[in-house]
Order: sequence, then structure tokens, then C-alpha cells
Amino acid sequence: MASLGRLVAGVAHELNNPISFVYGNAIALKRYSERFGRYLAAIHGGAPPEKCAALRDELRIDRMLSDLPSLIDGTVEGAERTRDIVDALKRFSVKDRDERQECDLREIIERAVNWIQKGIADQFSVRMLFDEGLYTTGSPGQLLQVVMNLVQNAADATEGVPERSLEISGRTEGQEAVIEFHDNGPGIPASNLGKLFEPFFTTKAVGRGTGLGLAISYGIVERHGGTLTAENHAKGGGLFCLRLPLASG
Repeated sequence: MASLGRLVAGVAHELNNPISFVYGNAIALKRYSERFGRYLAAIHGGAPPEKCAALRDELRIDRMLSDLPSLIDGTVEGAERTRDIVDALKRFSVKDRDERQECDLREIIERAVNWIQKGIADQFSVRMLFDEGLYTTGSPGQLLQVVMNLVQNAADATEGVPERSLEISGRTEGQEAVIEFHDNGPGIPASNLGKLFEPFFTTKAVGRGTGLGLAISYGIVERHGGTLTAENHAKGGGLFCLRLPLASG
């Protein structure tokens, strides 16, 4: 539920910008249409040319005409951006849980990072370094859930750390895609390393975690024929390594 809440917050934030842009443009277009209506009514009502000219200046008809292309283009752009976000949500929806398809891991990771960052109030920088060809076969929605859990876990682990950050690197090794998540937090206590993927195990305060995120992620990765491991990085911080079979063909 916590991950779902963060997902909703991130998506809402991402949708807010294009929707606000469309709304603002629609208000301007409504105001313009009222002025155009007044001007056209005067022309078709037989008003003398000098009165029409004065009304044209008063209503700023020429300025509105010059603004129309940008207003329309901006509205279309905002609507297309909203459509793209909704399409992305549909691609990663629960409807694909049992579907097996080729998945672009880079796209999934970038989407997860974007949504998690939108829901974090404090600065949390994420650096991504990917090789080409990071494709696997499976459920995009389930893999998105895994990556969101790992990114959120890194964000939680770095709370209170100056310049908190996460580096995500992706490469291919043989027939596997290898994705590493290295945060600059304090690392994982040795006593917890063997328990991280156990159901209901959590080091978070009451109300902040159920202890199911990593356990669920472990199960999803296992069902996809991959592995998920955790250790401490040699340079400090936690390191989670996700390995998945590369898509054939």
C-alpha cells in the first residue's frame, strides 16, 4: 500500500503539469472566444467601420489572433503529454501480470525513477548508466513494481545523508541483463543481510513499511528466471543486484 501511495503521488504530480497547462490555455481561449463573439456581432450587426475599428482595438483582436497558434499548439502538446502518461500507465497496469512480452528494462527503470522522485519531498538524485540491449521477457508491470521497490528502498536508506543519491547501472553479462542499484546510505547491517527478503522483515518505523516490498520483489524476479541479491558496496552504501535473462532473438 505504501508503494501504491507513492506511485499515485508521483503520477498525480506528473499529470498535474500538462493538465494545468491545458486548463490555463482553455481559460484563455474561452476569454478570447467571448471577445471574438462581441467583435463579430458588431460586424454582422452592421456597425459602422469606425466603430468596428475602435472595438477591434478595445478587444485587442490582433493580439489575440497572434496568440492563437501558440495557445492551440500548447493545448495539443499538453493533451498529448497527458495521453502519453496514461498510455504508460496502461502498459504497466495489473492487466499484464500474466502476460509475457519483451520488456525494455531501461524504459521501466526510467519510469520507476521518475515516479518515485515525484513523490519525494527532499532532494534525491539518481544517476543512470545503461549499456545497449537491456531487454528481457516478462511482465512490464511486475518488473516496474520491483524497480520501484528498489529505488524507494534506496531513497529510504539515504534519509538524513547529505546529498543523498543513487546510481543505477545496467549492463549485459553473457545471457543476462545485470542492473545494480548503489546508494550512498550507511549500508546494510551485517545482521540484516540474510533477512532482507524475508516477508514482514523491515527496519522502517511503524507505519512506514510493511516488510513485504523486497519479499514480493524477490518472488517476482524469481518467477522471471532471475535473481535479486543485496550486499554492501566496497565504497560504502548498499548495493542491490538484479539479474534477468536477456530476451531471446
